[in-house]
Amino acid sequence: MSNLIRIATRKSPLALVQANRVKELIEKRLKDTTVKLITRSTSGDTVSKAKFKKSGGKGLFLKELEELLLDGDADIAVHSLKDVPAVIDKKFIITTIDIREEAADVLISKQFNKITELPDKSIIGTSSPRRIAQIRNKYKNIEIEEIRGNVQTRLAALSNDKVDAVILAAAGLKRLSLSDKISQYLPKDDYVPAAGQGVLCIQAIKNKEYVLKTLKGLVVDEVDRCASEERDFISQFDGDCFSPIAAHCYIKNNKSTLIGYVSSTDGNRFIKTKIVENVNEMRGIGKKLAKIMIEQGAKKILGTK
Repeated sequence: MSNLIRIATRKSPLALVQANRVKELIEKRLKDTTVKLITRSTSGDTVSKAKFKKSGGKGLFLKELEELLLDGDADIAVHSLKDVPAVIDKKFIITTIDIREEAADVLISKQFNKITELPDKSIIGTSSPRRIAQIRNKYKNIEIEEIRGNVQTRLAALSNDKVDAVILAAAGLKRLSLSDKISQYLPKDDYVPAAGQGVLCIQAIKNKEYVLKTLKGLVVDEVDRCASEERDFISQFDGDCFSPIAAHCYIKNNKSTLIGYVSSTDGNRFIKTKIVENVNEMRGIGKKLAKIMIEQGAKKILGTK
């Protein structure tokens, strides 16, 4: 096996923190291995909001990194799993790594400690259709300002008084040591997170034996099993990253629980359902829950049927 492993990563502060975490894990496990970061700006980082929606959304965060893998200029790429489309190109494989960071969404505000404290006509900044739908369903008089960009860019919108609050993933803030900015952790039963939220993953070209051996020891079984079911769930709906679909799976007391959510974009129509199985019988619960919700009309709500 090569003594050098090259990690492809985006240039954002959060992406670099995550890539360096993987670097640390690999070097700790493989004492004689050197890990090098190969940084790239991706289309997802640079295109306008309109072009982002037109050109494929989440997949744009992977495109240039995948090219590095295909060209042989990098061995693996590191991503936030929630940014990886449910169905990826068959040339690649992905696997989760490390423990899962907190999966919840959080509210950040200079004036308010809870989302219920925001008065009518308050403006919340977020670009996520999933978050927008869940907010609109609960708070008809709250306004939404779509903001894109990295964590720092979104926090700047709050600092500049462009919005009254922003909603972000807790995981990114914690990895950036910005937990002190958090006003409220939103309950995951009420604000269902994105599939894979809080999970890191590695992407590689199939049949790279040395990569597979490297990855094996970095996988946390419980994290991998839960993330797999979440992704299997969202893959059944023929949606895209602009579809309000969410899933969160967790294991507690030898029971696995999967919460699934689909909604119309305005939040007026939605289905949220939960399934609980014994841990040793959890394989396949993602597809099982999706089937139940499709029978309840989920695809009609999403407009994919």
